[in-house]
Amino acid sequence: MKRILLSILLIYGFHLSFGQSYELSGIVLDDVSNEYLTGAHVTITNDKLGIQKNTVAGLDGSFLFRSLPKAEYQLQIAFVGYESIKRTILLAQNLEAQYMLKSDAHGIAAVHVQAQYKGTDTEARDMEKKSANVLNVISAKQIELSPDITVANVVQRVSGLSIERNANGDPQYAVVRGMNKRYNNTLVNGIKIPSPDNDNRFVPLDIFPAVFLEKLAVYKSLSADMEADAIGGTIDMVMKSVPAKKHFFEADFQLGANTMSHDGNFVTYNRSEVYRRSPAENFGSDYEAIPSDFSPLMFTPVKRSILPDIFANASYGNRFFANKLGLLLGGSFQNSYRPNQSYFYDPRTNAAASNAINMNELIERRTSTQQQRTAFHAKLDYTINSSHELSFYGGQYLLNEFRVREQYRREDFNTNDNFPAIPVTRITNNYQTISIADLQGKHQLSSQFQVDWHAVYSKAKNELPDDGVFYRSGFWSDAQNGVVNEQPYFQGVRNSRTWERNADQDLSFFLNSSYTPTFFKPLERVKIGGLHRQKTRDNYYIYYNYNAINVLTVVRGEQWQNFADLPWSSFANPWGDGNNSSLVYDANESISAGYVSTDWQFGKLAVQAGLRAEYTTQGYAINPLSAETNATDLTKTQRYLNLFPSASLKYALATDNWLKATYYKAISRPGFFEIVPTVRPAGGGDSFYSEEGNADLRPTIAHNVDVRYELFPNALDQILIGAFYKKLIDPIEYGFPQVTSADQTPSISRILPQNFGDAHNIGLELDYTKYIRQFGIRLNYTYTNSTINTGKLVESQELGSPNRYRLVDERRSLQGQSDHIGNIALLFKSIPKKWDAQIVLNYTGERLAVVSPFQGSDQYMRPMTVLDFSVDKGIGKFVLFLKANNLLNTPYKIVINRGLASPESFFPHQEDPYNMANVREDRYGLSFRLGVRYKL
Repeated sequence: MKRILLSILLIYGFHLSFGQSYELSGIVLDDVSNEYLTGAHVTITNDKLGIQKNTVAGLDGSFLFRSLPKAEYQLQIAFVGYESIKRTILLAQNLEAQYMLKSDAHGIAAVHVQAQYKGTDTEARDMEKKSANVLNVISAKQIELSPDITVANVVQRVSGLSIERNANGDPQYAVVRGMNKRYNNTLVNGIKIPSPDNDNRFVPLDIFPAVFLEKLAVYKSLSADMEADAIGGTIDMVMKSVPAKKHFFEADFQLGANTMSHDGNFVTYNRSEVYRRSPAENFGSDYEAIPSDFSPLMFTPVKRSILPDIFANASYGNRFFANKLGLLLGGSFQNSYRPNQSYFYDPRTNAAASNAINMNELIERRTSTQQQRTAFHAKLDYTINSSHELSFYGGQYLLNEFRVREQYRREDFNTNDNFPAIPVTRITNNYQTISIADLQGKHQLSSQFQVDWHAVYSKAKNELPDDGVFYRSGFWSDAQNGVVNEQPYFQGVRNSRTWERNADQDLSFFLNSSYTPTFFKPLERVKIGGLHRQKTRDNYYIYYNYNAINVLTVVRGEQWQNFADLPWSSFANPWGDGNNSSLVYDANESISAGYVSTDWQFGKLAVQAGLRAEYTTQGYAINPLSAETNATDLTKTQRYLNLFPSASLKYALATDNWLKATYYKAISRPGFFEIVPTVRPAGGGDSFYSEEGNADLRPTIAHNVDVRYELFPNALDQILIGAFYKKLIDPIEYGFPQVTSADQTPSISRILPQNFGDAHNIGLELDYTKYIRQFGIRLNYTYTNSTINTGKLVESQELGSPNRYRLVDERRSLQGQSDHIGNIALLFKSIPKKWDAQIVLNYTGERLAVVSPFQGSDQYMRPMTVLDFSVDKGIGKFVLFLKANNLLNTPYKIVINRGLASPESFFPHQEDPYNMANVREDRYGLSFRLGVRYKL
């Protein structure tokens, strides 16, 4: 009993001494940039009590020690590249504090800190805080941890941005705030770049590897010092900078695969038989081509089942001559196999069935695409002295695609699946290149006056050599036994070989000056500058059609098997045709611009106001054989001057949050081909409609207003809540020719760009980022609603005429606009065990894809939910990682929200033919990559 009582007394005494426990927490930051030092090692000790605990700072730079008795402790914080700190702490209550670490770099300490700051989430948040514009930034660190391969993948993570996909299902073009890709501007390091597209200005973002990015900045409002052709917004790809530390090297290697590439049906062909130049180029324009001038082996398919994707990237940087000269080199190679299974119909309306949908033709196809991305870039900077610096950026980005489309065209439908199916094979070789050379100077002429300039040469090329179509017409199904007999009659006009290429070249010069006045206190800065850009574009096109062959008694599999077995004897056009093509045209454009921009500070209110002027000269020249109208349209030049005012108000509610309001006026100029009065025929068996230019097309002008509340509780977390409004004057959209009276018969064989009156676009945006210890969440949501009124036709049989139409107004959204867009990213980081994981969900709501001339017949993309995942594991200086895309195998699907005219007939791929017409569906499969990364 005495022993028990003694034990109780001892326990009670210990409780009095140590029973009261406390918590010690803190945040570890860089003392210059306020960047969270994730992974900093924190140790707390008390030798008398025998206490020693260790932890590391989490994603938000925070650490926490629990259940500490009242005592005096030694706290030590250490992080690679920083001076360690030691503190003596008397813990008598719960304590929380910030701990600022200094860089331990010597000689170039300030530059070293700047280098650590670049490409971080802290830099991204800091740019958003300081910008007078409405701006969203994604850092290189965030991109590295994401599953994204190209810049096009990255942009869909930004609030208000959705993407248009290419034929392989990969993201390709950005749609900003429901504004079609034509309304957006693409920059590299702040410089506008040309497009390899053979018609338009928009730049395919899938040509740029994400690994080269230091950050991706999306400007949703403009200031006077920015080019005005960005109604939707400006996407600036800022490439990695020259490192400020002595030596830098990183590399990664990845192997991947797509689930659809391993079903044994991926088709390749012998690319050594692809001729880069046409017979007319090789032997002269008067040369008569014969079939032996073209290799038939390209149409001999080879099916493969095991096709690994290979990705390799490397970057090296160093400084020389007492750190005055900096060098960065980077290279990237990506080889991937992208299959695609799809179908699409040609829908029309039926007056006899209350304007229900007729399905006139069905194309079912399997596409096999091999993609090869190769990229190189180099950056040099040289510090002449503390006031003068020169730099140079050179980059070349290449995307080669080798594609086989195997498709069946069906035109007659009945109550069963025995209807004609015409096989068509198309082989496409596509080479795209964007090259940039940018020489830049920065000069601090005085403490108040600074000048910077750019001299830029850039060129974009697109080449499609030996594009071949093998059209095996005359197939039908034997209704008695279901066997497809191949007894073709070959039409020469359908079997062809085509060469096409275009080049877009820019020569640009930019000059900017900045002056900080001292004579008038509210005025903080005046910027004056301008640019001149001279653009030239040329196009080449020629095609050869095989003569018809009557082989009605030849059955495939018996007398012939492949293209090479057929007795091709001659061409219908042995000299080739091209001069009469809509693709043969030259275009030119020059833009001269000047601006003045001012910054003011009135207490808590910061004001930026400016005015920009741009003078545009745009013209074309075409061959008389290709003109649709008269000789006066063979050349044409448009000239116009526009003034673009802009203003920004930013009111500080506190040190970490403020209200921002902006206004700017912007323009969207027509694409190069869009104003050329020629017609491009439906090509290659892929399109139902020809495309026509419109010489009367006017540029779109827009007024844009933004309001946003911004809260930055710390260096990484943020809450952004905003609203925007856009009024578009003469918006440009593609569609069938619009009728203006009820007695007009609509043309539904051609589509063309048109001005559709005025349109309005309004929306709300939300961005939220929060980090707690090892976990983080990033989410954004955008609601967009656009409206435009256009004339639509309602077919009727009034007055006994089956071709009478009533003209009605229909209110619809802009092409490419989704009401709802959202992203959610969940992150986990275990620094002691070197684990990083991220799961990303992207949602794009229903959007208008194709505008019909008939009421209620527009085609809409169904909502898409795409799920991606990535996980990293550090082992020493190496990181093993797994990245997965499209885990839900989400299809791209287009429908008309109206039933079929004959829902009881057999139409493949229809789920609810009485209420909805399924027009198109593409499936892309799941993609996986396993890789290793090394950093020195």
